[in-house]
Amino acid sequence: MAAGLGEHLGEQLGQAQTLSQDLGSAAALVALYAPYCDGVNRAARLEQALELMARGRTSGHRALRPGGGHDFEFSWSAAGSPQELSSCILRFPALPEVSYTFSLPTYLLVLWLMDLLEAQQGSSTPADLPESFWRWLLVGALPPAAAT
Repeated sequence: MAAGLGEHLGEQLGQAQTLSQDLGSAAALVALYAPYCDGVNRAARLEQALELMARGRTSGHRALRPGGGHDFEFSWSAAGSPQELSSCILRFPALPEVSYTFSLPTYLLVLWLMDLLEAQQGSSTPADLPESFWRWLLVGALPPAAAT
């Protein structure tokens, strides 16, 4: 019985250490990306975006005027550092023949995920990627912070 208790306590200690390492890793990532992603003013949103980045995918809805829109699926293979390129794929389930494959600096991916999460906050409807993403994708316009 003592061995079983020891094993159980060992498992709990291992889980606590893993959690501590994960929290330390999250803090390190926030510190790494903060200078690129307005992390001083948006630290909580940056942390959420980094968690989403680790998942490798999200979905949303692109509203179009005068009405309607398109659901999209956005996936990526993120690089480890802000300046490294991440490979991304944007698909539209209703339009399987339309997809975009591209690479971009990882900090831009994180910025756009931060904006998507902000737009989604408190809403029950799927959020859209920010206008700066769509301008970048369709006409190559860089967001103001990235252009400097």
